[in-house]
Amino acid sequence: MFNVWIFIATLFVADAVIEGQRCFGSRCGDCLMNERCLWCKDQVFYAQRCGSYLELNVSGCKEVVQRKSHTVEILENKEFSDGGPGLDPIQIKPQRIKIRLVPNSVRHYVMLHYKVARNFPLDLYFLHDPSKSMENLITSLTQLTNDIANEISNITTDFRFGLGTAMDKVISPFVRRDPKYLNHPCGTPYIYCDHPYSFLHRQSLTANKDAFKAALGKVNRTGNQDIVEGLFDGLMQVMVCGDKIGWRRKARRMVVYATDVNFHQAGDGRTAGILEPNDGLCHLDDKGYYTKAEIQDYPSVGQIIQKARDNNVNVIFVIGGKESGIMRSYYYDELTRHLPGNIHNASALSNDSNNILDIIRENYRKLRETVKLSTDGVPEELVLGFYSNCGTGRMIDQTNVCEGLNFETWVNFTIAFQSNMTTCPSQRSFNMTIFPEGLEDRVRIEVEHECECDCQREPEAEPNSTNCNQRGTYECGVCNCNEGWSGDSCECDERLPEAEVCGTEAGICNNVGNCTCSKCYCYEGYSGELCECNDRNCPYHNGSLCGGPDHGNCSCGKCLCTSEFSGASCDCQTSKETCRDHNGTMCSNHGVCECGRCRCDVGFRGTLCDTCLACPISCEKNFNCAQCVGFNQGPFNSTMCSKRCKHVAIVPLLNSEDLDSNFTRNHISCFRKDMYGCLLFFDVYDSDDVTTVHVKSSKRCSPKPMDPLTIGIGISGAVFLAGLIIIVIWKILILIYDRAEYSKFEAEIKDPVWEKSDSPIYHGCITTVHNPMSDLSNNLYPDIQKYQNKIDNTPLDFIADTNPQGLEDIGINDIFSDDLGQLLDRKAKSVHFADDQK
Repeated sequence: MFNVWIFIATLFVADAVIEGQRCFGSRCGDCLMNERCLWCKDQVFYAQRCGSYLELNVSGCKEVVQRKSHTVEILENKEFSDGGPGLDPIQIKPQRIKIRLVPNSVRHYVMLHYKVARNFPLDLYFLHDPSKSMENLITSLTQLTNDIANEISNITTDFRFGLGTAMDKVISPFVRRDPKYLNHPCGTPYIYCDHPYSFLHRQSLTANKDAFKAALGKVNRTGNQDIVEGLFDGLMQVMVCGDKIGWRRKARRMVVYATDVNFHQAGDGRTAGILEPNDGLCHLDDKGYYTKAEIQDYPSVGQIIQKARDNNVNVIFVIGGKESGIMRSYYYDELTRHLPGNIHNASALSNDSNNILDIIRENYRKLRETVKLSTDGVPEELVLGFYSNCGTGRMIDQTNVCEGLNFETWVNFTIAFQSNMTTCPSQRSFNMTIFPEGLEDRVRIEVEHECECDCQREPEAEPNSTNCNQRGTYECGVCNCNEGWSGDSCECDERLPEAEVCGTEAGICNNVGNCTCSKCYCYEGYSGELCECNDRNCPYHNGSLCGGPDHGNCSCGKCLCTSEFSGASCDCQTSKETCRDHNGTMCSNHGVCECGRCRCDVGFRGTLCDTCLACPISCEKNFNCAQCVGFNQGPFNSTMCSKRCKHVAIVPLLNSEDLDSNFTRNHISCFRKDMYGCLLFFDVYDSDDVTTVHVKSSKRCSPKPMDPLTIGIGISGAVFLAGLIIIVIWKILILIYDRAEYSKFEAEIKDPVWEKSDSPIYHGCITTVHNPMSDLSNNLYPDIQKYQNKIDNTPLDFIADTNPQGLEDIGINDIFSDDLGQLLDRKAKSVHFADDQK
């Protein structure tokens, strides 16, 4: 019993795990794509076929299809080989693998092995600029060719050398174009230099050391105009012109790139008007010259990196010159880290270039002892991870690089595959490769997505099965119908378009249904062949559609009533028994029965029209009680009121005023004027000898006439207030005006311009004084008197400044000098006195 409970608990836990991920899918393969989901392939099964183990077990499924696992098949697995004459070296295995992946499943692991081959072929190509500063390199290479060959032969006996030189584009401003320079690039006819060129492939890869030396001997100096050089053009041609360079398929390809300056790159060609980008293709003529140098721009750094990876070329940057450290750190070290081969820095060339042998030896050792696995053709939905301990015995790490390898041992790489797809891709199979960077060795992997169950394939699957009306394949307990058919047994013909069989102007099934099997299946509340009927667009009665199910049902916008009701909303009873009184009389003979209710004649009221409104009952009889209960007034005191008026109640609103009230009892609406002239409203209800009175809590009184005295006082006060406001405003304006005038007056007092003016009607006084002595002289000197008038009419300044000749001009030259002095003295005294008077 305990084991049973453990089993049940396990099922519940497993089901809880996938609670957040529900199982779904109409076919077995689609269902099993969801992790921990199963498929029931019973022929007779009425529950959902895709579900968890617990769900299918509870539903009674007998045949359950479970999720498959990943499978790996080794197709080719050649053993390691060091190579040799007629033998290809093998450094990685297996070489071909086939993997069947189950989408959205756990990881699967594949083991790869790598071992360094002793005699692995080497193709070594030297590319350098032929400038004067690099002449030592040519000399050293010529002298050390045999030493280089001997050193490499200690590692592999299968090696070849090649040579090329690159300078710059023969176009201004990179190279001077004047005829003198073109004929003598080194600036003088006494030094022989080659004509400028961009790149020249001088020697294809060869094992003949003498041929390589001869090619070195033909290298002459040349020059360019700017400092930077165009070796990228040559490097691109070396990498992509495999046939002309002579690269072998199964060989490690090394390019020794030697220079002492920076490099031109994409965009620099625009300074010379070169706009066409570099196409990354081979453009060498039969003589080895690069033919597109002046047509295409320099390659970009990205193109160099990509072509090096595509062609498995390991580039060794060797930088010489006085600025070697700066050039390496600023330009070449970072570029080296992005190229294949896992070499982290450029190499420094000594001044005499004698360390070129050490550079080649050291970099080849790094390349040989290092492996970095890369991939190609991996789709986005596939996740790969590389794990290895690189043969060190330590814990396995996630890495694709191993260093320090040797000929004796190999390293293992574990490749983790995981498919994260939740649906089967359209492309079920594809090919991908895993390879060591910089080498041609390849592990080719055929990947196939395992999306189908075995019961979906023949012979278990039955094409054109009778279970499917010969219109589909019977697989895993269900029908997979042919195109144009649907349904559990492929009985639905869907070959006609939906718009033709289910279409309306408003849309498919009037946009309120689904077209399935050429038929509209309407949403709740709609009906009709094309869902054209709105079954909720009917009138309501008693708060329910068509009065509720007991009265009728809504169909296509109209109420279909039961036999007991009629009317647009099934609100009318067809039976008239409710209109008969206990005597069997219809509406007490004072009305007609309509829809199970009495419609009374004028003057009668009540359910059976048995109340006479014109009969003398009792508005008057209940008026006093209405007064005393509602408003504590009238002839009844409090004792009489409480004793006689127990049937009276106060209400805020009478039923006769309430539009929503339901008149079901006999009543009379009354109103009376009280002693104060106000109207009181009350209803009197009579039912089975019981009278009830409802008094409205408020009464309506006529408004009192306004007091004439109050009106007169109000008008007078308003007029007085208006006048007072006008006077205040007037006083304020006068005050403002007076202040402005006074300010103006004060300003004029402080600046009295009028005191400085002369009156136009004022003339100064003139005083004339007669000297008695003067009068006597007139008598004594008659000769002088005749000149007096002339002197008086002549300005004193003129007379004083005038010489005798001037006096002669005014006719007084004949007067003697003493007499003239007297006349002038008189003239001066007269003038001075007049001035003093002024």
